[in-house]
Amino acid sequence: MGGVAFRILANVRPGGTGPFKREYDAVQWESGPKAQARFQAWCEGQTGYPIVDAAMAQLNQTGYMHNRLRMVAGSFLVKDLGIDWRWGERYFAQRLNDFDLAANNGGWQWVSSSGCDAQPWFRIFNPVTQSRRFDAEGKFIRRYLPQLAALSKTALHAPWTATATELRDAGLELGRNYPEPLVAHDEARALTLLRYAAVKKPAWDVQNRSVAYGKSAVVPDQFQQLVL
Repeated sequence: MGGVAFRILANVRPGGTGPFKREYDAVQWESGPKAQARFQAWCEGQTGYPIVDAAMAQLNQTGYMHNRLRMVAGSFLVKDLGIDWRWGERYFAQRLNDFDLAANNGGWQWVSSSGCDAQPWFRIFNPVTQSRRFDAEGKFIRRYLPQLAALSKTALHAPWTATATELRDAGLELGRNYPEPLVAHDEARALTLLRYAAVKKPAWDVQNRSVAYGKSAVVPDQFQQLVL
């Protein structure tokens, strides 16, 4: 146990500013005005994904967020928006009333896959699946996003899938009183697999849906239909 602790401490970056797994320094995060705008939308709970937006509303209003929601909101920032996990880490540090440096840093490095005991780099939460699984009745979403309260349970988790009639009956106009999704999850997932290929071998080839091992190629089962 002492040897494990020594190895962990020996690899902690000074000031806690970098990834525990140093090869993750190679990840190229989104930057520039578009990334800044998307980060601001995430902070304000304006991503267009209700479970993420409700989680951020809870954080901004109360200073608290459930651990499951920290994983979902964090994964969305890093692996759907492609934004450096340290941006989210700093925002949570400013907002959480139960802030703890080690827990916060560890949590963010877990979702970014760069921590000492992190989720695999190809594990990418689907926010809609997570929403349906952990807020099936939509009680949490309706509490923090009252503008969506009149939507059916089916449409509540993904308002962009609602029919024009459903939106009208719910008094909802996407882009006016609730945002369109910032990204399409499937497209964002594909970009993330490419982004992380910079630090993990074998490298995932999104176009060919394969993983290259020298001259051969296989598709590991866990990559086929990974829905979380």
